[in-house]
Amino acid sequence: MSYFCQQCGECCSVMGQVFSIVEELGELRYLFRNEYTGDTIQVGVAPNMRDFFLSNSIPPGSLNPCPFVRWDKDRKMAFCTVHQTRPDICREYQCWRILVVDTQGRRVARVMDDRHVCLEEESLRHAWEAFRDTLDSSSREEWDEKVIRFFREHGCTVMV
Repeated sequence: MSYFCQQCGECCSVMGQVFSIVEELGELRYLFRNEYTGDTIQVGVAPNMRDFFLSNSIPPGSLNPCPFVRWDKDRKMAFCTVHQTRPDICREYQCWRILVVDTQGRRVARVMDDRHVCLEEESLRHAWEAFRDTLDSSSREEWDEKVIRFFREHGCTVMV
């Protein structure tokens, strides 16, 4: 299965540290700068997102989100209002290479990078830590198979 975004907004919630609006170009188009590289790109709020962008502010308590992310009223789903013209770093980002969800479809773990597991379900922590200590330095494919088997044996659905 290929990567799909769950629209949690986690990645966008701190991108205000990376990107800033340099200039408003009119008609909800902006010059956007990567603060680390100095590169700039023109982005535009999608026509179907304009009302959403203008009527929804960034929620209080947000750390430093991208200025173009907006959440639904329950703050369960995030929307990139410049998705069509977003920077390359946003296009290329994937927050997992193996995703693990429970029977209700909630994220319980994800494998990021090579062998980094981000466990989000506390009820699995003890079992995971005991299992993790048995993992050896096998190939990436073998390691992945063992990890996938572990989560499936614990009633989870694994997406690769």
